[in-house]
Amino acid sequence: MPTVLLITGDPSADELIRETLGNLGYEVVRASNAETAIRSFLTVKTDAVVVDTILDEGLEQLCQRLREADEALPVVFLASAGTRWLPGSLPVRAAFDEVVIKPCSAKGVRQALERALAASHRARPSVMIVGDLELDRVTQELKGNGLQVQLTPMEFRLMEYLVQRQGAVVSSEELLEKVWKFHPGTGSSELVRSHLRNLRAKVRIAMPGRELIQTVPRRGYRLA
Repeated sequence: MPTVLLITGDPSADELIRETLGNLGYEVVRASNAETAIRSFLTVKTDAVVVDTILDEGLEQLCQRLREADEALPVVFLASAGTRWLPGSLPVRAAFDEVVIKPCSAKGVRQALERALAASHRARPSVMIVGDLELDRVTQELKGNGLQVQLTPMEFRLMEYLVQRQGAVVSSEELLEKVWKFHPGTGSSELVRSHLRNLRAKVRIAMPGRELIQTVPRRGYRLA
């Protein structure tokens, strides 16, 4: 079942949604603020986000950062009736997102989440193909001529970004900003090197005899 990132500081909403989604088999990862939400998103495979607009401070920036990492990520907003109809109050994308009016019901949350997930699945293929290598978005596995290899959530995000930028040279600074979501000029290039070492090892298992991830001296990395 999908994993849902729940962002709310409202105990009653937290209890209702955790119980509702848990009973349906969803895995729920909780966060009480934007900072915690970003950390959780970067370490856990997330299929959808439910965010309470009680966290109105930085809501648009939070959604922007999440969507930069996954442009088809569906968001379900929990909002008051007044907020729902205030123009520009919610960063809602008609093709992906849903709004549930508070106080919300278990049925309303479930139906909104199901619609949002269905829209997300239609918007993006489950498998990305690079030559003979497949990157499965659902299972976060690499599949090639060799074995099938499981990636960690961060390895998956890194590989996904390299696939999207295939053939282009990407610097450590770009990866830190786009994959890890560090602010420009922050983050350590050793973090990138460490993850790339692990990712390369797994790519070699899936595609023996091929070095798909290349180092371009003094410039960065490239997926061949």
